[in-house]
Amino acid sequence: MDFTKTALIAGIALTLYYLLLQWPNEPTDLEVSNPILSDESILNGSNDSLTNTLVPMEEPQITPTPALPAGPTYEVGNKDLLLYVDAKSGQFVGSKLKSFKKTLGGENSLELLGVAGGNLYLGNSGFYTASQGYLQPNFTNLNTKKNSDGSVTFILSGESNNLYHQRKVSFEEFGFSAAVEDTVTSGLGSEVVLTPYVVIERNGINESSGGFLNPERFAYLGPVFSTSEDAYEKYSFDDIFEAPYRKTSSGGWVALIQHYFLSAWVPDQANAYKYQGQYGAGTDRFSVGYTSQNAVLEPGGSVKTTNTLYVGPKYPYELAKIQENLDLTVDYGFLWWLGKPMYWVLEQGHSLFNNWGLAIIFLTVVIKLVTWPLSAKAYVSMGKMRALQPKMAALQERHGDDKQKMSQELMEFYRKEGVNPLGGCLPMLAQMPFFLAFYWVLLETVELRHSGFLWLEDLATMDPYFILPILNALGMYLSQKMTPTPPNADPMQAQMMKLFPLVFAAMFAFFPSGLVLYWLMNMLIQVLQQWWYSRKPTSS
Repeated sequence: MDFTKTALIAGIALTLYYLLLQWPNEPTDLEVSNPILSDESILNGSNDSLTNTLVPMEEPQITPTPALPAGPTYEVGNKDLLLYVDAKSGQFVGSKLKSFKKTLGGENSLELLGVAGGNLYLGNSGFYTASQGYLQPNFTNLNTKKNSDGSVTFILSGESNNLYHQRKVSFEEFGFSAAVEDTVTSGLGSEVVLTPYVVIERNGINESSGGFLNPERFAYLGPVFSTSEDAYEKYSFDDIFEAPYRKTSSGGWVALIQHYFLSAWVPDQANAYKYQGQYGAGTDRFSVGYTSQNAVLEPGGSVKTTNTLYVGPKYPYELAKIQENLDLTVDYGFLWWLGKPMYWVLEQGHSLFNNWGLAIIFLTVVIKLVTWPLSAKAYVSMGKMRALQPKMAALQERHGDDKQKMSQELMEFYRKEGVNPLGGCLPMLAQMPFFLAFYWVLLETVELRHSGFLWLEDLATMDPYFILPILNALGMYLSQKMTPTPPNADPMQAQMMKLFPLVFAAMFAFFPSGLVLYWLMNMLIQVLQQWWYSRKPTSS
């Protein structure tokens, strides 16, 4: 084997190692217990530069302190999602995703929002006033309205300091989004200036320890903003720690994303908002959200605001229906232009076979069909190289002691015969963009989580029996044996090449089995292609 091909395979091995480091573990599940009720400030400060569409408000003069709940926690939801609302603060202090389990084969539903062990992950919407700070609705009543189409609306009501609060949380029969309508009615004798807001709070953002076997520390977990200036902007917790996020926009949305799941607030797109992210040093909390234009609450009058809350998996088509660009939270990286159609093909395969493992095989076959012309040309070139081996061996005998002369004669020989000594590398090069794109598709496809295939219980985790890595090593060995070796190949490089199947097997042992299944099927089809074209080495 020549140096170029050895370097190419070494580069692929390094790429695989990088991808392995990028693969995150399961998200941390938070339990609901003793919710912390107060919101750290999402400021609408008077010192900030705002457009005229947003009325600045004086910065809060008080900092709310954590307190234990004074009332019950209300449960609202549909057939897919349960949300828990704290009665006093109105915060969403917990959530359960009914169709997702915490662990494979477990009975407990996956939780995103919640409080446990000093960590918290909360959401809230409501109103702020200069005199009272963040208004607490003190919900004391819950009514439920079920509709014939399966949708349901939960109506929470309460009173605090002569302000009457109502929150309607409306769900479709299925899905992970809720329309949250907050209304406050005045029982005061004077007007009050309100700032509507939404917030998502999280603390306990700890960097994972470990390296090779604990790649969670490489996964992006943090805020994402969508504004009229930037449709999809990651602004990490480290960024917020260094400098608060401030940006005004008409429409948009804000989200906290993690591996497979996210929470997001989406406002009415017709209005202007101030998107914000900040770190509360006193509470060790990161807060992201937005405030909207101030509203004057007249005596006896009402102010209403409506937002959409999403707490659930990264389903791109469902997210796209909720709001434009929200599906960008399903991030396929720089190869998104390949990732999106690959996900579509993967879904079509699942609709045909009702199994995600078979869907991966289906996707592999489709990709090989797309790249067949390029592969065919490469294999024809390899066949010609094999047919010319006797002539190249003769050149080796004549010029074996003069490497420079041997190289010159070989280049002239290749030119006359019309063959490319690097032709065998083309199939490997052609499949790498698809492999990298599929890696990101697998990284973002929550449907593969806890989905089994044959002996594999979870396509999103490693093969527990190492069968796929071993089969991959065998396939790579067969492919090497069928690839013609140039007569001037360095013996040391040839020995190194023999080790690559073992190196790849060791690396694939820690890759998610869905990705290894894709690579195995790709390798098997490649071996069949090589065998087919080796039967007619001079065919075109």
